[in-house]
Amino acid sequence: MNLNVFIAKSGLCSRRDAALLVKEGAVTVNGKVVTEPWFRVGTDDTVKARGRILRLEKSVYLVFNKPKGVTVTLEDQFAESKIVDFIPKRFGRVYPVGRLDKPSRGLIILTNDGEACYRLTHPKFEVEKEYLVSVKGFVDDKGLAAIRRGVREGDDFLKVKQAYIEHADKAISKIRVIVCEGKKRHLRRLFEELGFDVVDLLRIRIGALTLEGLKEGRFRVVDKDEIYAAISGRRIRRKMR
Repeated sequence: MNLNVFIAKSGLCSRRDAALLVKEGAVTVNGKVVTEPWFRVGTDDTVKARGRILRLEKSVYLVFNKPKGVTVTLEDQFAESKIVDFIPKRFGRVYPVGRLDKPSRGLIILTNDGEACYRLTHPKFEVEKEYLVSVKGFVDDKGLAAIRRGVREGDDFLKVKQAYIEHADKAISKIRVIVCEGKKRHLRRLFEELGFDVVDLLRIRIGALTLEGLKEGRFRVVDKDEIYAAISGRRIRRKMR
């Protein structure tokens, strides 16, 4: 396999970050520095990144229903509650895929498979993420049209793939939104820029994976076939556990 793929499958980082690591000259294969991410390696080769020997890990895939107030960013030393606090140590090192900010809740994937992480988060694969966004007040057709058009905020153009009004009254409106990218605070920034006060943001789907049967604060183990089927948008019949 390509060297950057090997590094990603070791669980060290994503395939994209692995390619940068290789180009920096921080990776050796059998004692020699290699700077080409596409360099071919096998399981018998000794691969080191910054002096650390890398080994292919058994892939782990978890689907978690994140409660509001839980921090996804692992580097936040001051977080009162982190996503990894909910995951038993027997699963080893797993990392959250993509973003879901502290006030938001819902579906997030954790894995040690860098390739899966890359495919789930890179915009070119167009993996759908579906949300229910609740805002204060009544959202009419004009407001919905503005959401669908998107807005420019700073250096980013914040857009959605689809948006529908799930419910609307004078107190609260609930909008079903689908996006295929994940800029920082993407939907909150979009709605705030349009003058909507977000009171709840729930992610209910990534690809073909949903929150079906998964209580808040709980996780379930899925296999590689289910994850990669989700990336392609296909549903597969889940094995009974």
